[in-house]
Amino acid sequence: MKFSLDSIAEDLSYLNIAILELLESDNQSPIEGNTAFQKEMFLIGNFIDDVGEDAEFIPHSFGPYSEAAEVSLNDLISLGLARKEYKNNYKITDAGSRVLKIVQKRFSDEELESIADFKRFLGELTVDEILLFVYASYPKYTIESTVYKRIMRKRLSDAISIYKKGLISLEKAAFLAGMNIESFLDTLKEAQI
Repeated sequence: MKFSLDSIAEDLSYLNIAILELLESDNQSPIEGNTAFQKEMFLIGNFIDDVGEDAEFIPHSFGPYSEAAEVSLNDLISLGLARKEYKNNYKITDAGSRVLKIVQKRFSDEELESIADFKRFLGELTVDEILLFVYASYPKYTIESTVYKRIMRKRLSDAISIYKKGLISLEKAAFLAGMNIESFLDTLKEAQI
């Protein structure tokens, strides 16, 4: 039995649509891996309350995790609206893009812009840099992490790396490094950055 895109669009949850918007944003660039997907959805859920409520993030072995987001992504793949590619990269399909056009606009322009901004930002980071950013910014989600100590041991080098990419302010870089701004500046001078 084949379903029309109209009937699929009608049955999509708010979380499904948020994932499609994420996949569509930033010129349909892929989401690289499960960790990036979970953390992008976490940041979106912190900005858009309805997404956060549907996703119900909990502390997990790699920080914030949502089973609902994982199931929703797999549902979209099963419906042919998204696809999983090599190395767990996720992309929207042409059918997914068409369904988004059918669904009435669920997000404000500001929310859509934030989705694209989160995707671009995290897309520039390594997995360890993503985890540092999330762990330092949302420490209550680290209690179940199996990699927290490893990430924190290298937090200075990862904070410097993110800062050198021009993605965060000096103040945020110092915060991620666990230092005050003056000490962080001294470290940058010593490293001749």
